[in-house]
Amino acid sequence: MLRAVEIDVRSDQRWDLFVRHHPDALIYHHSNWLAVLEEEYGQKFRCLACEDADGCVRAILPLIQTQGMPFKIGRSPSGRRWSSLPRTPLAGPLALDDEAMSVVLRQAIALARAEPDVQLEIKTRYHNLNDIVPELSRVPWRFTYIEQLPVQTEGAQWEEFCDHLRLPRECGPCQGCRRLRFGNARRQHRVNWAVKKAIRLGLQVRPAETEADISAWYRLYLDSMRYDSFPPRSYRFFFNLWSRLQPLGQMKLLLAEQKNVESSRIVAGSILLCFGQTVFYGFTGCSHRDFRLHPHDIIQMEAIRDSCKNGFRWYDFGEVTNADESLAQFKGKWGAEPKPLYRYYYPAPADMLNSKPSRLISLGRRSWRSLPLSVTALLGDRVHRYL
Repeated sequence: MLRAVEIDVRSDQRWDLFVRHHPDALIYHHSNWLAVLEEEYGQKFRCLACEDADGCVRAILPLIQTQGMPFKIGRSPSGRRWSSLPRTPLAGPLALDDEAMSVVLRQAIALARAEPDVQLEIKTRYHNLNDIVPELSRVPWRFTYIEQLPVQTEGAQWEEFCDHLRLPRECGPCQGCRRLRFGNARRQHRVNWAVKKAIRLGLQVRPAETEADISAWYRLYLDSMRYDSFPPRSYRFFFNLWSRLQPLGQMKLLLAEQKNVESSRIVAGSILLCFGQTVFYGFTGCSHRDFRLHPHDIIQMEAIRDSCKNGFRWYDFGEVTNADESLAQFKGKWGAEPKPLYRYYYPAPADMLNSKPSRLISLGRRSWRSLPLSVTALLGDRVHRYL
């Protein structure tokens, strides 16, 4: 006695209640994240669900319809589609069993079928959705790098986070903190060396406290996106994240400051998204000229230590493209393991695995680094509006 329904997450608490208790739930399933995406460009979300005869929710799937770009961008479909979710690394369905999973997936396929030239896109870690609903076409995507954190136990003592590594603040209480090592001895040495150097150069980590901190970080974020030749998200998006998620502890911005006797300046910052058992390393900003200070290393150390201290089980460094070996090495040196991500489509995409960026995209990337930051912010806002 299962049936497909839609839930209004603004008034129906069953959605967030289900998300809060599902072991695979992420911040990207929560109604707060959906609200931020909706506020970014006014795109209305639809929250599909499966309920039983007693009205208990047994599966959910959040969707947002995108307008689509007039041209193709790399491997990703860029036309009109129902996505779970756009401008989000992964979300996808959550279910208590395969039968309930099938109900929400077929409900989503029906949405795509109802409109011409609209595709369904699902981003997830599940590898078997096409076994549950054969109409879905699975495409292996990128790898995300995940580190398992130690479990807290009652009565644990305060411990140093790493042997012989003096950090600005102590860690604890975390059972097994002294056993938390970042891979082999060589990786551990690289981490310790980088963090020690950052401290020696005057870097300290603190959480953002005001909107002025968000504004200062955003310029560093624009600089990073310009260097990577990637369209940045709008300041509006990050301000909404801060307003909605930070008061609930679902979002943190850790800033690396270089301090001396006379002054201090923010050299880097990273946004962490926290929910359930997982902390996501979401967005980062740093001027390329300050990489020599190793701000990313000291921020990662503090972020992992804080996640461990607050009882999270997983720290997700985020996905890496196949071509970005340096980023994969940076995330791998912390002992994180690569985990595959998948995307599912209906109808099946045409030759998606072999597609390459268009000439227009390749030309744009080559010239992107020469643009003023204000221009990249404007163009990035325009591009993401269609994604």
